[in-house]
Order: sequence, then C-alpha cells, then structure tokens
Amino acid sequence: MEQHASLRARYQHDKASLLAPLAEPGASPRGVRGTLQRLARLTDHTLRALWAQAGCGPELALVAVGGYGRGELFPYSDVDVLVLLPDGADPERDEALKAQLENFIGSCWDTGLDMGSSVRHVADCVAEARADVTVQTALLELRWIAGNKAACKRLEQALADAMDPQAFFVAKSLEM
Repeated sequence: MEQHASLRARYQHDKASLLAPLAEPGASPRGVRGTLQRLARLTDHTLRALWAQAGCGPELALVAVGGYGRGELFPYSDVDVLVLLPDGADPERDEALKAQLENFIGSCWDTGLDMGSSVRHVADCVAEARADVTVQTALLELRWIAGNKAACKRLEQALADAMDPQAFFVAKSLEM
C-alpha cells in the first residue's frame, strides 16, 4: 500500500503540473492535444509500474482502448483498458490469475486512476465487437501498454478480419 500511496502522489502531482497551464487565464487551446498526449504517456508509465508490481505474467497483455488507446487522455476521462487473456486462461478457475488481476485493478483504483476495465480473450473481444458497435469503436483504437505484445497484435488482426466496414458505417450512422 505504501508503493501505491507514493505512486498516487507522484501521478497526481505530475498530472496537476501538466494541466496547470490550461487553467491559467488567457490560456491558448493550441497546445491542448499535446497536453492530452502527455497525460496519456504519464498514465501509461503509471500503469506499467502497477502492472509490474502486480506480477502480471508475460502471457497477459494490457491494452489501452477508446480515446486512451488513441494516445489522448482528457483530464476527467476514464482510463479504459483491456486485460487480454491467453486462450484457455480462466480467472474463475485459476486463483493465482484471479488474485493477480484483482491486485492490478485494485491498485489502479488505489493510485487514483478512474478505471474502465475489461478482462477478455481475443475471441471474446471479437464477439463483443460484433454484438456492440460501441465496443467495436473502442477496440478500433487499441494500443499495447504492457505484457504480451504478440497477443495484442493477434487481437488487432482478429478485429481487422472480422470488420465489415459497410456494416460498421451503417451502425455508427444509426447510433448518431
């Protein structure tokens, strides 16, 4: 818990320092995108530290999704992440894996990150994307953060293979 308190203090301090210029009177919106990208990188760094502390194995992957996956994080946005499981892994049957995941996600909250998290296999992600256009949209902008980079690449390829651009366009149009 001491590690989380230190990481929390550092994250909050660095985040406040990044955002302070935006709150100044007469601040220009010109550098906002760069600030959002720096905030995403700061969050990446914090998540990698928490991932390592939680002892998440090399078979797992931590993936940013949605706007955060795009590499931009708005000041009050959720930090949306996906923990990608290897095929056959089941946290409900593997107590050690379940403990790792709970430790990681809990430590993120303890550090002050407002998390939006999911834990899935590649096939689950594809099925969820097919069933829900908002999930598909969030997964379009995925970005590897930590762990198994090859698993993240497999997810990107599986999503690309499953994508029907015309159906996606129609679904997004109807969503609006």
